[in-house]
Amino acid sequence: MLPVELQALYLLRTKGVAKLESSLRSPFASKEQVTNSRPKSEQPAIVQEMVVEDFKNPIPMVISDRVRGVGSEARALLLLDGEVRAEDPISPQKPRYRLSYVPLPGDVGTHILTVKLAGSSEPLAVVSLSLKGSGSEIGESTIKIG
Repeated sequence: MLPVELQALYLLRTKGVAKLESSLRSPFASKEQVTNSRPKSEQPAIVQEMVVEDFKNPIPMVISDRVRGVGSEARALLLLDGEVRAEDPISPQKPRYRLSYVPLPGDVGTHILTVKLAGSSEPLAVVSLSLKGSGSEIGESTIKIG
């Protein structure tokens, strides 16, 4: 048995939401109406919450996926609110990227993590990240959860 969280992530990653929407629509809707309901460039953001107990030794968040149709050497970039935080080279022989986001004390709050290919404006993945922390590194104003 897989945990519910992994099942939900699998459903989102395999376009299960689009399949679910199309099955819930009227059976009389044409196939063109179903396919034009959401533009392909619009991807729902994955919502992730992280709680960091110790910023001296944080557990990184790893984002990995396969890029389809890689024609030449490229770099997959992990951007935190538009700033590059990690990168991984990809090629036709190695079309899979693996990016690690290591939280810093200054990152506490809500941010957008975006994965893009270098030189492309189209995101491969978008994560809405809510980072919470506790400890002396970030001050007294944070709430300790746990």
